[in-house]
Amino acid sequence: MNQKQTTVMFFLLALISALVFRQSKALVGHENCETTAIDNVPGCYDALRLASDSDFRWLSKDCCQAVSTFLDPCFLVCYPGKSYPIHFFQSACSLKFPGSN
Repeated sequence: MNQKQTTVMFFLLALISALVFRQSKALVGHENCETTAIDNVPGCYDALRLASDSDFRWLSKDCCQAVSTFLDPCFLVCYPGKSYPIHFFQSACSLKFPGSN
């Protein structure tokens, strides 16, 4: 390789590295929910994880009351790399326990 090819190769390597390690703005507003409210209700977090897989049997009224305290838009991390908007769980709770907030 001659000097010009080497210079171009290192320039492209630096450019690609800068673009790869640049922080994406795609997740702006993607805030994770504070789980303090659901941690205080026994079994609530496990019930919400099951609800994320469409199994709503274990949602309790106390758990749904804890879920209703969250502000939109925040996302609840159910599994590593898998989070859901809190309004998904709030809607499930309102369907399971109509008339209660």
